[in-house]
Amino acid sequence: MRAVPGDTPPAAPPHRVTVPVNIHHWDDITFLHWPFEPRDVAPMLPDRLAVLTHDGAAWLTVTPFVMRVRPPGVPVVPPGCSFPETNLRTYVVGPDGRQGLWFLRMEVTALWFVATLRALGLPYFRNAMSVERGPERIVYASRPRPGSAGGGHHIVVRPGAALDPPVGDSWDRFVTARWAAFHRRGPVLFWTPVEHQPWPLRHAAVEACEVAEVFRDARLPAPAGAPVAHFSPGVTVKVGPPRIV
Repeated sequence: MRAVPGDTPPAAPPHRVTVPVNIHHWDDITFLHWPFEPRDVAPMLPDRLAVLTHDGAAWLTVTPFVMRVRPPGVPVVPPGCSFPETNLRTYVVGPDGRQGLWFLRMEVTALWFVATLRALGLPYFRNAMSVERGPERIVYASRPRPGSAGGGHHIVVRPGAALDPPVGDSWDRFVTARWAAFHRRGPVLFWTPVEHQPWPLRHAAVEACEVAEVFRDARLPAPAGAPVAHFSPGVTVKVGPPRIV
């Protein structure tokens, strides 16, 4: 098992995405974090990636949100390009020292998005999902479709006051300020950068958190205890082209 203490990432992106392949809007996003033993997370990773730890723990995060996608240069989101998404992710470092995310499971409603991103090696699955935004709380729901590969969740959060500063402290940034993701297609490992404004983070009270099926279908035990939570109204994201590691 390889585990490496993680450095605190910068609140703003350390690179520019000058030629984005897509523009994403990640809206009404909640971050739910749990500590795990690094030895439980390491088998989920390719050999060339190591687990990043904070205070000796690996961290897994569930992120439900609303995804909106548009091509560069298109001022509006086309029909069919706005949908719920929920990810299960952890924090890793590559063989060249670059840090990033590794996704263990990704759920959306859009079939075209599943087909496109699975072709790049990302673990997307199509579920029936909804995000209900009320005046005081947000309800995220996902359930398997007939014949689908499981997953599903029921999450209710109540966004609170802004963090001070809004980007948070070193631990808050460890689990939110991530500027790239690794993914693998066959034997080839890729690194995809993103660029966006620093996260405007808020505290969040978690009223319901049924996520055991998400972890089970990522071949992990259900998380123990209540999560540490953040909420953000969202950011606009430039997604760069994947690069071979």
